[in-house]
Amino acid sequence: MTRVSVVFDRGYDEELRAVSLASLENQTLTDWELVTDLAEATGTYVAFLDAGDSWVPDRLERLVVLGQDAVADLLEGERGTGEKVVFGSPAPDVEPVRLLLRRELALRGDPSAGTSWPLDLFLRTAQEVALVDEVGVRRRFPDRRRAVRPAPGDHRNAVLSRHLVDWAAVGARPDVVGLTSVLVPTYDDAELTTACVESVLAAGGDVEVVVWDNGSGHEVAQRLDALAAHDRVRVEHAGTNHGFALGNNLALAHATGDVVVFLNNDTTVPAGWLAPLRRALADDRVLGVQPLLLYPSGSVQSAGIAFPTTGGLPHAFLQGFPVEDAAGVDDLELRALTGAALALRRADAVALRGFDPIYTNGMEDVDLCHRLAELRAGHFRVVTEAPVVHHESRTPGRYDKHLANRTVYLDRWQWVVEPRDDAALWGSRGLTVVGHDVGRSRHGEQPRLRVPQPLLVRERTTLRWAIKHAAPAGAGGDRWGDTHFAAALARALRAVGQEVVVDRRPEWDRASGRHDDVVLVLRGLVRHDPSPTSTSLLWVISHPGDVTPQEASGYDRVLAASTTWTIGDVPVTPLLQATDPERFHPDAGTPGTGDDVLFVGNSRRVLRPVVRDALAAHLPLAVYGDLWSGLVPDEVVRGRSVPNDALAAAYGSAGVVLNDHHDAMRAEGFVSNRLFDAVASGARVISDPVDGLAELFGPVVQPYADVDDLRRLATLPDPDAVFGDPAARRATADRIRAEHSFGARAARLVEVALEARAARTART
Repeated sequence: MTRVSVVFDRGYDEELRAVSLASLENQTLTDWELVTDLAEATGTYVAFLDAGDSWVPDRLERLVVLGQDAVADLLEGERGTGEKVVFGSPAPDVEPVRLLLRRELALRGDPSAGTSWPLDLFLRTAQEVALVDEVGVRRRFPDRRRAVRPAPGDHRNAVLSRHLVDWAAVGARPDVVGLTSVLVPTYDDAELTTACVESVLAAGGDVEVVVWDNGSGHEVAQRLDALAAHDRVRVEHAGTNHGFALGNNLALAHATGDVVVFLNNDTTVPAGWLAPLRRALADDRVLGVQPLLLYPSGSVQSAGIAFPTTGGLPHAFLQGFPVEDAAGVDDLELRALTGAALALRRADAVALRGFDPIYTNGMEDVDLCHRLAELRAGHFRVVTEAPVVHHESRTPGRYDKHLANRTVYLDRWQWVVEPRDDAALWGSRGLTVVGHDVGRSRHGEQPRLRVPQPLLVRERTTLRWAIKHAAPAGAGGDRWGDTHFAAALARALRAVGQEVVVDRRPEWDRASGRHDDVVLVLRGLVRHDPSPTSTSLLWVISHPGDVTPQEASGYDRVLAASTTWTIGDVPVTPLLQATDPERFHPDAGTPGTGDDVLFVGNSRRVLRPVVRDALAAHLPLAVYGDLWSGLVPDEVVRGRSVPNDALAAAYGSAGVVLNDHHDAMRAEGFVSNRLFDAVASGARVISDPVDGLAELFGPVVQPYADVDDLRRLATLPDPDAVFGDPAARRATADRIRAEHSFGARAARLVEVALEARAARTART
């Protein structure tokens, strides 16, 4: 009679154990033995039983009669409602508890494959499985009392990574020296993937792109195929979603460059991003490198990975902080990086066999870095020269396995990673770690499965300023005048010893704002209500009509780019706009060599008065700015903008520069920033009238009354007689650059901030 060894995982629940053992006693095949370890088995066949599962009475006899080397029958589950559910999957991807194997075949299984050791066995031995169509194993479903739980992690994908990639052949293939292989896995997302690949191609460099489609639908797959029209792009399709780790590994098999970059499909890269990555890898001590990753809003998403001194899970370094706080992180030696944009030598990536797919969309990147550090000594680096924007798409199921990922990671690395470095890393940013907080559970995590967030205190050696302006993040906001104004003011404040970060509108309320001492809001289009924890300054530089007394009263001090503006009974300190004397100076341009009549500015979606009047006067007008289509003749618009570093030359070379103001600005005595920049550049300027122009600029800025007056001023036979000769204009330019520089404004702002902070202290 054929003997069967039943390998029984006893579990810990007495009741479930009794259910399983009772089902064994009812087997019609009587020659069986019960063992708790495969090594103890003596039978011809081996079957597996988990505590909590039960067998139908004739299961063993029925399977043995088939006489197969490997037989699997279906598994039946029972919901809490009593509803029956039958589980079946294509062989050989089956659970051990469904199998009957010859003992010698079972002994060839690899325990390191976890619950997927049968799949590994069958792939290695080409053994086939006969799938029986009669239910023989029963399990409660869902079974909250199940005594035997599989080890966490995706063991199936880990096995597939061993067998679907011929790692020996991939490792033996020679590299193409100087070529960078960018690997982009994606699932059912053509839009972000296309934007990512197009940004890589536009960024330049000797590059190939491998797009790995993880089983997208037909329509998305067709759109991805369109990317392969470019000779540097290869699109490979899988029939199923293999996830981040295995998808990257399958893509890695197609890489030919000596450097590979694992790049999330929800990223966009800037021009020149590859060169600093490759330069960093030229140092043998550098194991891997990533670019600084930014959120679309402009704050930092990741400047590498930090490991808390408490132990436990790591966190993304500088996440949520302004990009200015990342200055100098290029010099830090890090222990791990994020996989969203990770550059490695191809030889290292292949030697590691890529990411470990036991992780499902989480922790596989940190794990890879640890394994690489075990391969040889070295460190990881972040380069800040060309930051990459990470849009962080929400792929369905993206975080379904985060608890399992964390469990696998901690079981493998918790006591291995030393030294813990987050205190040193935050210390390099002037912040002291005074403790860690694991926060409240959001998804049923045990405390060890929560990320210890550092509690930070800033070492105060000077004031930290946060300049906030209303420009949006991205290329559109880059063209805003407020963006350049804020950048120039930040440089000036730093020059007088202050620490400064700049927040565009999407990051006005960032959580890391608790570390800012002074919040300076450049009030334009949008209101901002500051936190009461920082000294707050409101500098109204435009749109004064939008500011209410209620808004103004919420600030410690209010300043205005006007000498006459008032807002209820709130005290107002005059502080006019300014210019950057290093950028705007008379030597930047050559008078008379540029546009005859120049206007630089966006339309604001209306036909601005000075442009309207210039067209009515039939002047040879050149407009540089956005949103002018349909408002002026196409030939008038010469470009969407003038680069800020070329603006002084454009002003100084023009015949005349035109300027106008919002109605509210003109009425309240607000003088535009354009006037300070143009005059500092030695230009002749024609503007709508605002009180105080003559006192500020003398004859260099001429107000006009109507179309005829504008035509007269723009076509003077001897403009020097009205605007002043070159020497007089240079003297005015030098005076404006000295008295109305951002440096002068910075010095005054520091005085105002200190006064406001002293007043706060006195009140408390």
